[in-house]
Order: sequence, then C-alpha cells, then structure tokens
Amino acid sequence: MTLGMADDLSATKSSPPCKLCGGATGQFIERNSHPIVKCRECGFMFALLPPNVSAETQYVNDSYFSAEAAHGITDYDSLWDALVSHMYVPRLKRMLELGGRGGKHLDIGCAGGNLIVHASELGWECYGVELSQTMRSCAAQRTGRPIFASLNEARESGLRFDSVTMFGVIEHLEDPSGTMRQVAAMTAADGMIALSTPNFENPYAISGALIDIWFIPPEHISYFNRSTITGCMTEAGYRISAMDGIFGAWRAWAGDTSFPRWLTAALKPWRKNKRLRPGGLLGAILKRAYGPAARPELYRRRDPADLKSAEVLEIYARRAGNET
Repeated sequence: MTLGMADDLSATKSSPPCKLCGGATGQFIERNSHPIVKCRECGFMFALLPPNVSAETQYVNDSYFSAEAAHGITDYDSLWDALVSHMYVPRLKRMLELGGRGGKHLDIGCAGGNLIVHASELGWECYGVELSQTMRSCAAQRTGRPIFASLNEARESGLRFDSVTMFGVIEHLEDPSGTMRQVAAMTAADGMIALSTPNFENPYAISGALIDIWFIPPEHISYFNRSTITGCMTEAGYRISAMDGIFGAWRAWAGDTSFPRWLTAALKPWRKNKRLRPGGLLGAILKRAYGPAARPELYRRRDPADLKSAEVLEIYARRAGNET
C-alpha cells in the first residue's frame, strides 16, 4: 500500500520515533519486504531493517563492488567514466565558486579514489574514507593518499578538514544525524561540506522510474527531501550555502532523451503543453550531441523553483561556529 499524505499514515506499535526529530512515525510503503515509515512531524522517511541486517556490513563486505551482491556496483570505474564523474567533478568547482578554500579535504565513501584525483589536481590535500578493503587499497594505490577504514579512524587521526565531500552516502546510513554530527566535529570552523542524495519528493520516487535510485532497501534506507536534509545538516552544526538539483540526468542516462532547456523554451508555444520529448531524427541528433558526459551538467538546476522535481539534491554548507 502506498500512502501519500502524512496524516494518513498507518500507526503501528512497532513504528519507532523519527531518527531526525524524534516525532511519531507511521507505515508509509513497503519495498523489498522492508517496511518504510514516515515521520508525522518533519516528513523524514526511513526503512526498518531486521535485527540481523546491518546497513554498514554491506559496504564492508567487498561483494558490494562485485557481481556477487544482490545490491551493489559491479564495475565502479566504468560507472565513474560513464556518468558519475560528470556529476561529481563539477561539484568540486562549485565548492570553490561558493568560497570554499584549499587545505585538507576528506572524501567520504571515496570508493576507488577517482574523485580524490580531481580534488588533488585542484589543490586540496586529500584524504578518503572507504569501508571496503579492496576499494580502499585501490584508492590508496591510485591516489597515493591516506584512506581511512571508517569515520572513527578519520576522527582518531586528529585532523580537521577544510572541506568534505559526501556524495551518494547519506541515504545509505542508519543514523544520518549521528553521522553528520561526527563529520561536523572533524570539519574546521567555516569549512565547507558538499553532499548529494536522491530527492525523495521527486514525482518518480514512488514508482521508481526510469532507473530506480529511490526506495531500495537494504541499500538506500534514509530518504530525504529539501526540508529534511536541511534540518539534518543544520542540527549537526552546518549552515546551508546553496542547494542545487539534477533534473533529468538519470532518465537521460536510461535513454529517455529530453529536449535541452533552451530548446524546450523555444518550442513550448507550439507544443501546447505536451511533453517535450524528441523522437525520430531530432531525437537521434540530440542523443549524439548531448551524450552521457554532457547530460548531467545540461540538466543541473540552481533555481529553487525547480528543486521539488529534481532527481538528486546537491547541498553545500559551512561549519558554523568554532566548536571542537
């Protein structure tokens, strides 16, 4: 059963309090035999995992980055080349655009260290965190930089980081608030963090079209929208500098080519509010012109009016105060 409004959530005795605000939760939907609850107060959603299932164990186990796992990434380098690099690398430049500074940089969930290579080229002194031993070794070999096995190990190093990246991580966490407080404690005063997460108020989130990056427990288990990700980061001690969104990139990667925004505006008067989705010769030309490398940047939005429908939220924030 899918329930769309918080007021209609089915109350159950087993529903735990909200992990963000402590409010009451109720049954929302079920995916992969896992109940997903939604907070009646703040709207945050999270999956209920059975006691014998640990979200973190999936990523410590090297099978997550192999064909052996039911959920995971079989070839990260290929995924990086095809799509991920084109979304992640511009975020580094966006950090600098927003006033981020050089210094020590921590990439949390660094996988094979691909992003660290680019951050190093931009002048940061880079470190990484990666749970998978195989990927951690790969990252260390590729980058020549220290790669920590956990956030605790990074904290125990005593380092304070001037910038942090955390892309596609927070939706995997059982305790996102606790983790963000831990990250904030390692961020230098006025240091910048950039993170990304699927936007679970996107109209495709419930149906999972076209590529399901949404409610997929036990992989994605914490489900944010603009309000709840802001609340989570603010509570941890960050102040939001900017929030951007990716609109259409995942659908484009799945082969659902859309018109570029400039062409949409030009053709709108003649399309009479029909969906602007090219076919035939025009579609073939656009697919060739706007291939996977170009589409993510093509569909990036900064206008707040667009963010509700964004597939992915990109959040940039600074560490408030001088807390240690």
